[in-house]
Amino acid sequence: MNMHCFQSIRRTGAVLALAAFAPFVAADGKLVIKAGKVITLAGEPIENGTIVVENGRITAIGTDVQAPWDAEVLEYPGLVAFPGFVEAITNYGMDRSNENVDVAPFLDVRDSIDPVNFYFENSLRAGVTTLNVQHAANCVIGANGHIVKPIGMTVEEMSVKPGAGLVLSAAPKGGKSAATQAQALRGAFGELRDYLEDVVQEKKDGKDYARREALYQGREPDEETSKGRAMEGSAWKVEGLELVPRWEIDEKQAPLLKLVEGKTPAFFYCGSPKDVSVAIEVAEKNGFLARTTLVLDPSCWKAADVIAERGLPVILDSTLVHIETDPVTGEEIETFVPGVFAEKGVRFALRSETALNQSLWFQAARCVGYGLTREQALAAVTTTPAELLGLGTRVGSLAAGKDANVVLFSGDPLSVTSKVEYVVIEGNLVYDRSTDVRMRHVETGEQPENTAPADEAEFDPHPEDKGTGEENGDEEEAEEEESN
Repeated sequence: MNMHCFQSIRRTGAVLALAAFAPFVAADGKLVIKAGKVITLAGEPIENGTIVVENGRITAIGTDVQAPWDAEVLEYPGLVAFPGFVEAITNYGMDRSNENVDVAPFLDVRDSIDPVNFYFENSLRAGVTTLNVQHAANCVIGANGHIVKPIGMTVEEMSVKPGAGLVLSAAPKGGKSAATQAQALRGAFGELRDYLEDVVQEKKDGKDYARREALYQGREPDEETSKGRAMEGSAWKVEGLELVPRWEIDEKQAPLLKLVEGKTPAFFYCGSPKDVSVAIEVAEKNGFLARTTLVLDPSCWKAADVIAERGLPVILDSTLVHIETDPVTGEEIETFVPGVFAEKGVRFALRSETALNQSLWFQAARCVGYGLTREQALAAVTTTPAELLGLGTRVGSLAAGKDANVVLFSGDPLSVTSKVEYVVIEGNLVYDRSTDVRMRHVETGEQPENTAPADEAEFDPHPEDKGTGEENGDEEEAEEEESN
């Protein structure tokens, strides 16, 4: 297939995706959703419930609520309304999951997000309405993350919360040992401290290097950064930082300074139990332990006591059961990881493997099968990740004042037979299964119009090299005359 044909098919796919997920805009921002059952996760389920939405927010919810007379009404007595799932952390949806540089907090994930990536489309099909897009674990310190909703043709349209936090990794990056990874983490904050001390001393000496470098980098002061302020934080501090206007702080160091001052969340990857102690040490010595969430490999359940003692929340790997071989008997030992953290009283969020494979509803259902209560499992894919992302007042449950993110299921959200029929995000109907051409193709084999590949027998990659039959005949006659 040549490039022109490939681009044509890709454009056709994008148009079909837009057609399937074209947003429905409620009249004057007013919408009423009526469902046979409403699972709020903020109280008891409501039979024959009504959700009233105005300007993207829920204004009322219950069985006997007054709705605006001029609101659009979506009435589905056979469906179950449910808050959208919240993906606590994912590295999908970007052009690449990591950067080559070890320490890259000066970068922003928003510049790597691809709004037309199929991952977001599939997330919507799975009822995921909020996603924390972050770098993966193959880094020392990653870029600033971005929380999005899976709808929109630009990152601005998708945006829920920019500057969602920095990823750090205690798990060794490719090519590094555990020792060099730990040293790289400690070294990054040591360099920050040295830099701040140097820039303060330059100001005291009357030198203007920091200002000139900031202007060279194209930065300008605004109301927030035009003045200096004393360094905040619960760990180490550099005296005299109030002498340096914040806009003059090097853009490569400013994100780490915000982290040390406790103004930025941290998501710390741990690939083994011993990584947990490194993560806690680095976070505590640099003052951001209180804003740290550990992102754990399944084997890290062995450090659950330490994690519980420090009161840290965790995001678990998509592999829920850790399997290891007993060195004496050779028998396989299985450990249900969420069960360990639930028993220790550690707040945990679940991760999906991908939007299609082991998505959040599936992970929660598996947890119930392994013995967690339904409430614990649902919290791990809705309210708990929402709280960890600083969005507990907006998403994760259905209540007055929260974002109108509502998923309408054909049945129980944790049943394997249930399907996502409709998705409403911030008061807009953004997904309708009945118009999802890709889903119809998978389920029924129906070929969407204008998407069938060209027949290989008819496909000619070089049509310009061929003339008409008459021209070919003339050429053959000329060759015969010349040979005679």
